[in-house]
Amino acid sequence: MKNIPKFDYLKLQAEKVNKLFLSGKFDLVIEKSKKILEKNPKQVTFYNFLALSHREKGNFLLAEEILLNAIKLFPKEQSLLINLGSTYRVLMEFEKSEKCFKQALEINSNNIHAIVNYANLKRDINDYENSINLYEKAYKMNNKIPTVIINLAAAYQIVGKFELSKSYLETYIKENKNDVLAHKMLSTIKKYEKNDEHQTMMLSELEKNSLSEIDKSTLYYAVSKSYDDQKNYEKSCLFFIKANNIQKKIHKDYSINEEIKLFNKIKKIFGKTDFQKYLEHKSSKNFIFVVGLPRSGTTLTHQILASHSKVHGIGEMEILNRFMKRNINNKNFSSMFKNYLTENDEKIKSINNNYFSKINFTKTSKNIILDKSPLNFQWLGFIKILFPNSKIVHCTRNLKDTALSIYKNAFDVNSIIWSNDQDDLVKYIEIYLDLMKFWQEKLPNFIYDINYEKLTENKEDEVKKLLRFCELNWEEDCLNFNKKGPPIKTVSITQARKPIYKTSVNLYEKYKNYLDIFNKIDDLKTR
Repeated sequence: MKNIPKFDYLKLQAEKVNKLFLSGKFDLVIEKSKKILEKNPKQVTFYNFLALSHREKGNFLLAEEILLNAIKLFPKEQSLLINLGSTYRVLMEFEKSEKCFKQALEINSNNIHAIVNYANLKRDINDYENSINLYEKAYKMNNKIPTVIINLAAAYQIVGKFELSKSYLETYIKENKNDVLAHKMLSTIKKYEKNDEHQTMMLSELEKNSLSEIDKSTLYYAVSKSYDDQKNYEKSCLFFIKANNIQKKIHKDYSINEEIKLFNKIKKIFGKTDFQKYLEHKSSKNFIFVVGLPRSGTTLTHQILASHSKVHGIGEMEILNRFMKRNINNKNFSSMFKNYLTENDEKIKSINNNYFSKINFTKTSKNIILDKSPLNFQWLGFIKILFPNSKIVHCTRNLKDTALSIYKNAFDVNSIIWSNDQDDLVKYIEIYLDLMKFWQEKLPNFIYDINYEKLTENKEDEVKKLLRFCELNWEEDCLNFNKKGPPIKTVSITQARKPIYKTSVNLYEKYKNYLDIFNKIDDLKTR
């Protein structure tokens, strides 16, 4: 190695470290990056590797610190600003994130990575017009970069322009048959007939030995959806079981016991809380929170309410869920939170203001904010304390249909790991029902249950009852949400753009001969 020029040596090391990073060996990346930086403190690439590896391990504050220190040394280095901006985006520090991307673009307005990352931020805060404009700008600069095409196609799906998204994806796939994410995205918006060319293409890709396990899983979900469209439920089931089995292997260290412990902790913290003593926090805005199990009708309910002229739907921003998940596992959280519950002082106000700051960044003049994050059902006591006058809408659906829809669909990696195992899924449903019973007893008249089956059966009456609970006047647009409804980011991206329909009621019957989960749910009901 002594005979290799320094430049070539560092280039070689960067390639090696990059391979380690892409393979998920973040501890090794951290170790090697530190060693190189000790002798070569001006190598910006390794500051990025170091920070991003810590970020991937969940050490966001350390990643932020590394990048800030590096920027002091190299204030004009765009890659550092971009990575810091994307770190702030993950942390939902939107204002800081935007500042970083703007600084990077001031240095070079044609930096395609800065443009795409800025577009990602605009998408996250629901500014879809500017998000799409930025993606389009990047695409015009270079129409061969996969992340540009994928993000652009995804943005058009979110705003309901499916044909445009389909066109981009089909053109891209012709030259990039091995891009499994593109296949998965196309499958989401495509309706498959028998002998479909794209289905054949995906099956052909699955025969390749070069596919990683995660790529196989992604394609399995896509192929499963194609067979479901073709009403071949046995094959559809075969493929989404394969997908879930891979996910189980990837998350082999996961245990449903962690969820059980969490729910028990929640009940312990809030079990003796007197919610009546909390004074109203004066605000110019009111809140509606839509909660429930995933795939229980939460997106549909969001679209109905968000179509009202007085309501601003922010979708699934996961603000409260992220805050609570980051803090509740802290060993000192129970005692810390009891102080929140007893003091009712600046601590509560600071959390309240933090939530407002993130919401306000979405820039709306409407007075009612609609937060649709299903897993917020865990934090209803916390919501009651922060926003006493908020409305809670709890979505319910036939548990067999809900379980099937959760199990057969792909969710963001690490979001709901319990969905990949039938036993874990049933157990989660059990503890969810128990926690909701707890909240109903602790917070009477605070929670409104809306049932998916009743909504499909008698839509106008059910929508009117929903609006009355939310103290909203009747508007016809709420019934015609499919025509004017807001963008959709969830798995329900196509379903929730249709008028209310009944075909998803008792959907489990098509799969009852191929899955054991339905018997397990019957057992659950009889306990």
